[in-house]
Amino acid sequence: MPYLKVNSITCEVAEESDKDEIYLIHKGKKVWPPNQKYLKIDVDEVLNIGLKVKIQKPGSLHLELWEYDLGSKDDHLGDFHLEVSKLEPGHHTELLIRNEKGAKQASYYMNWEVTD
Repeated sequence: MPYLKVNSITCEVAEESDKDEIYLIHKGKKVWPPNQKYLKIDVDEVLNIGLKVKIQKPGSLHLELWEYDLGSKDDHLGDFHLEVSKLEPGHHTELLIRNEKGAKQASYYMNWEVTD
C-alpha cells in the first residue's frame, strides 16, 4: 500500500509577527508533531516533518495545516488534497495559502513524495 510522506514544510509568509506554532491534522486528528502540541517556524525556515500517511484507494487524502493560538481559536493555514488517481512518483511541492476574508495572509510550502 502506498504512503504519502511529508518531508518538510517551509514558511514563506508567517501568520504572526513572531514565529508561527504549526501542526498538521488528518481525518480530524492531530498527526504532527507527534509528541508536542506544535512546532515553531518563521519566514524562510524549514521544518523536517517525516510524516507517513497511508493512501487508501480509491479516493483522496486530505491534510490540514493549523497555527496554534493561546486564548483564541487556532488559525487554519491551508489544505493539502491528493487525488489518489493522479499519483505521480518523485518529489513534489504544494503551496498552502491562508487567504480568508479579514485574516492575515500566510503561505507555506509542503514538500512530499509517494512511497511504498
